[in-house]
Amino acid sequence: MLRGALGKLSLRQKLTILVLVGVLLPLSVLTYMQYRSLAALQNTTKGAFKDNLRQGLTIVEQQMKKRLENIAAQTLNPIGNMQLSSPDAAAELEKYFANVKRSHPEIEDIFVLRSSGDHQISFTVFEQSRTAQSFLDDNRKYLFAEGKYLFYPLPDPTKGGGVAGVLLNERFVNQDLVAGTITRALNLYHANHASPPIAITVSDENNHVLYSNVAAKNEVLLETNLDRPFSSWKAQIGLQDTSLDALARDSFLRSAGAALLVLIILLSGIVLTIRATDREARLAQAKSNFVSNVSHELKTPLSLISLFSEILELGRVNNEEKKTEYYRIIRHESRRLNKTIDNILDFSRIEAGRKTYEFVKADMAEVIENVLSTHRYQFVNSGFDVQTNIPRDLPPVFIDRDAIAQAISNLLDNAIKYSRTVKQISITAERRDAEVAIDIADRGIGIPRAEQAKIFEKFYRVGNGLVHDVKGSGLGLSLVKHIVEAHQGTISVESDVGVGTRFTILLPLEKSS
Repeated sequence: MLRGALGKLSLRQKLTILVLVGVLLPLSVLTYMQYRSLAALQNTTKGAFKDNLRQGLTIVEQQMKKRLENIAAQTLNPIGNMQLSSPDAAAELEKYFANVKRSHPEIEDIFVLRSSGDHQISFTVFEQSRTAQSFLDDNRKYLFAEGKYLFYPLPDPTKGGGVAGVLLNERFVNQDLVAGTITRALNLYHANHASPPIAITVSDENNHVLYSNVAAKNEVLLETNLDRPFSSWKAQIGLQDTSLDALARDSFLRSAGAALLVLIILLSGIVLTIRATDREARLAQAKSNFVSNVSHELKTPLSLISLFSEILELGRVNNEEKKTEYYRIIRHESRRLNKTIDNILDFSRIEAGRKTYEFVKADMAEVIENVLSTHRYQFVNSGFDVQTNIPRDLPPVFIDRDAIAQAISNLLDNAIKYSRTVKQISITAERRDAEVAIDIADRGIGIPRAEQAKIFEKFYRVGNGLVHDVKGSGLGLSLVKHIVEAHQGTISVESDVGVGTRFTILLPLEKSS
């Protein structure tokens, strides 16, 4: 039952059903799933952005630790190799301390503590930092405390023991260590990520701001204490010019826009494919109709020629007037057969790109009169009233005489075939500015306006029941258009259904030398 219903549908209807079921339905499901995916991505964008901020903060901490570790290694490590218990240790230390302060402007003071009594405050800070495990390095050699102290427990108590340490310059800590490291990290981050400017504030345990580039415009996205040994410092991170919701929404819109663009391209490709398929299918159908129509076009004159030849051959006609009429019919049908074959051959040459024209200076009035003379039997036999207005003083034109004659002949054939009750044909020629105009009009069945732009296409025949009562190859007007355009001219049509049709050929005049 379903197969029978499908068999009754046209090719266009079948293609439409195929597109709806096989393409648009899966595409709609895919589009919906893509939308859901983008909506979920919008929600995960916030979490992913916060994760990126945490990772960036971790990188900043690692770089600050590395910087402090280098300072400790350069300034405190050599003290561990000194004989602090020797009589000259104090002088040697003083000299070393002076060199360190001179070569390291970031250090405000450097010292060695041999017992808790040397410097109670510093030793207490050291003990607290060691208890808090505020080590800078994986080898647990250096400690950082209170945002300004670096300590190095001297390794060998037999050499004097104790703790070496430095007091860092506050300006260095704020502007170089914290601000410099964050700035470099931000520059690197923005160079590798298309993200909006980030607002960062770092403060110590007393809420003293160590670094701040700008306040966040909306909410703080991430507020956390740094890892050891900076656990007393707190970081607040947000966005300078937007909010995370706006950022996620922009990301969603960009992704949705890209998906929509791909969808439009895909749909456009599908539409173009369907149109091409439909056009090829219609062309295949037109070719099939062409074969059928041409077979009829060839068979009819051949049958008439065979019939009247046989009658004459058998001597069944004694009336000389009848014989003359039969000879005229045979001659007419031969010309008709020859014309059909010429159309087919010319179309084949045009399709293969082998059609050539021989242009000569010609009298258009003479060409038209010759064409009319070859159709005189048709006009008389079919009862047509033919009116002509062809001035003898038309200016000469450069044309291929046979090709233009073929074009005019094809238009006259159409006027004869598609005329019904009112059998009138008019042929006029005149000069219009720099062109010669040839008008061929009839009072036939006419052409619907919606189909007038298509009648010059190859194999095309108007979808009208009256038209299909008349057999034809569908090549005549296509050949006329090609011939006229090969002469740098134009052809146009004016027609009303039931009123008639007028074809106008405009050919350029010979240019004066």
